[in-house]
Amino acid sequence: MSGHQHIAVCFCLVFLTLPCRGADLEEIVSRGTATLKSDWAADSDYAYVEKDEAQKGDSTTSKTSQVVYIAGSDYYMPLGVDGQPERGELEKLKNEVQRRNTESADERRKRLEKYHKQRSENEAIVLDFPNAFNFELLRGETMNGYPAYVLSGTPKKRTGPLSLAAKVLSGMRGTIWIDKETFHAIRVECDVMTPVPVYGVLARVLPGTHIEFGMTPVTHSTWLVGDLSMKLRVSKLFFKSTQLTHSTYTNYRLNTLVLADLLSK
Repeated sequence: MSGHQHIAVCFCLVFLTLPCRGADLEEIVSRGTATLKSDWAADSDYAYVEKDEAQKGDSTTSKTSQVVYIAGSDYYMPLGVDGQPERGELEKLKNEVQRRNTESADERRKRLEKYHKQRSENEAIVLDFPNAFNFELLRGETMNGYPAYVLSGTPKKRTGPLSLAAKVLSGMRGTIWIDKETFHAIRVECDVMTPVPVYGVLARVLPGTHIEFGMTPVTHSTWLVGDLSMKLRVSKLFFKSTQLTHSTYTNYRLNTLVLADLLSK
């Protein structure tokens, strides 16, 4: 999942809890937070196939990759005809495994620092959400065959110096469908209402950005992202652009098994 996609998902994951009010609130917050943290931690245990389609102006691009984790960070292997890796890509994968297994301690440290920096930034957004929003239970309904709570979330007014995570959350509002049995998110839709800083002060996600995604059960206790659609309005320096993207994430399998299969070919 690209940097913009990670940020988009984390924008919306902040609405993953609080599916009730009153006496049950403390218990539900605790269970929802535990579920969120568990799913977040399990993400890198699974390899998956990612298909990305993007439209910018009159140009449309599409690519499909097998995403695996090698020695602590991700690796994207392009897939060719019928979703199979070409021989050259398999050789690149094997070479990368060998390279990472024989890299110096300093090389490994730099590689892992780069990977974990982005995850840490996203994690900060997720962990700040209990204090960032006012939530309202709208109704109950069925979503994708699951009985669900439907919630809305609007940002609280916060004063004083704000962290980057707090600034990101202050610019959003959204709706989420929560499974009543497991407290996993089923569907999320969110909109950016005020400019949100990303990657420093010179790049911002602008109002008019709309993000929606669905979660899919990988096991009974783990749900991961199944699809993600974005209308992304971004400003960088003095330039503004709008990009439409749609991504799907399928074929979730334990990373150790997928990597072993690929290396045996």
